[in-house]
Amino acid sequence: MAGSNILEERMLQDTLGLFRDGNLKAVSPGQGVMLIDGWLQALQGDTNLGSLETNLTDLRTELQAHQPNQERVSALLTILADETQRIAEGPSAEGTWTGGLESLSKFLRDLANQS
Repeated sequence: MAGSNILEERMLQDTLGLFRDGNLKAVSPGQGVMLIDGWLQALQGDTNLGSLETNLTDLRTELQAHQPNQERVSALLTILADETQRIAEGPSAEGTWTGGLESLSKFLRDLANQS
């Protein structure tokens, strides 16, 4: 996830745009599932991101539950925030891509704390 994939870049911009509205609680489980589906498609085939894809799939499953377990959702969001920050600080991250990933990590952590 070095920012070379146009679909990854688009997903990052779309996700940040949604979260930048400032009202994280306004993101519904359905919107979350749609975002996750987009990310899973964008990340498809990147063998370096297996755990990220696994955690996204687990979060997707939890959000689709009749009554999502808020503690599990919060834990998964925190894990995803940590993974995103790790990728942002990695050797292949560069320029605005790094800043976008750092912003995404912060939004995910804020969302986890509200869950």
